[in-house]
Amino acid sequence: MTAAQAGQVVFARGGVPESVHHVHVAVVDASGEVIASCGDAGLVTFPRSSSKPVQALPLALAVPELPGDELAIACASHAGTPEHLGVVERLLGRSGSTVADLRCGTHPPFDPGAAADLIRRNEKPTPLHHNCSGKHAGMLLACVQHGWPREGYTEHGHPLQVRIRELHAELGGVGLDDVQAGTDGCSVPAFALPLDATARMFARLAAPQGEPAPALERIFGAMTAWPFLIAGPGRLDTTLMPLVPGLAAKMGAEAFYGMALRETPHGPLGVAFKIADGGERARPHVALAVLEALGVPITPEMRALAPATLSNWAGREVGTVEAHVGLTWA
Repeated sequence: MTAAQAGQVVFARGGVPESVHHVHVAVVDASGEVIASCGDAGLVTFPRSSSKPVQALPLALAVPELPGDELAIACASHAGTPEHLGVVERLLGRSGSTVADLRCGTHPPFDPGAAADLIRRNEKPTPLHHNCSGKHAGMLLACVQHGWPREGYTEHGHPLQVRIRELHAELGGVGLDDVQAGTDGCSVPAFALPLDATARMFARLAAPQGEPAPALERIFGAMTAWPFLIAGPGRLDTTLMPLVPGLAAKMGAEAFYGMALRETPHGPLGVAFKIADGGERARPHVALAVLEALGVPITPEMRALAPATLSNWAGREVGTVEAHVGLTWA
């Protein structure tokens, strides 16, 4: 599938296209069938953090009584605010682990206010501030509950990571050999699979079925009940989910996005899209274009997440943004 057949988000200045982001989309219904697409629905790519609901599934299966906010933080790419850190610490303590046991690495908080507070206090960020620390805390607890060693929990051959790869294949409706492996920014395996397989994983989140259904239902409920924990102030997951009834959404690095939709004219759906060049600024524009194409009402509050005009630092309108994401229906 060529870039010309993919969708496009065009940033223009003075009526002249300045940047073009190419987009691939897959939409899957509750039965697992691809019902609509744009570009290459079979594109093999990394969902990155959009995999987190599946990476949290062994935890949800092992600890059905886990509080919803702690399950939400296990699915999160959090912003490092005090509220986020408090939930991570609580989850971390359940396995008898400490910050020293986290193998995610360290970066400053995504939230500018939280990052500035660290600087004012002359403190350095710790692994707790890493956006994936909740996922890692959840993985440590999953290991304890399943009887797997905590040591080496990020390694490809660890029983937890082997099981997570299997879950990608099972929920994605593909063979295990179709799930390729790399290493993510937080050191756990990052799995690459066809775009429609990732959409199928989100369809299973939208319409849980089979043995993992109760755990998938709890993950969906946690994400939608605690949207702030999934991302943070001003970030797309946190702002979009409360505006769309029945939506669980999860962003991934390099401009990936997954959506589990329960209330559409087509029934429950799973959506996955990849902006080919990793241009994350185009993500909200694609998300709204896809939602609109699927018959989800677009409110003014939702429109505000993807402005059609570009403004400079003086507040002058200097350009436009247009999303052309025409879905082809099966």
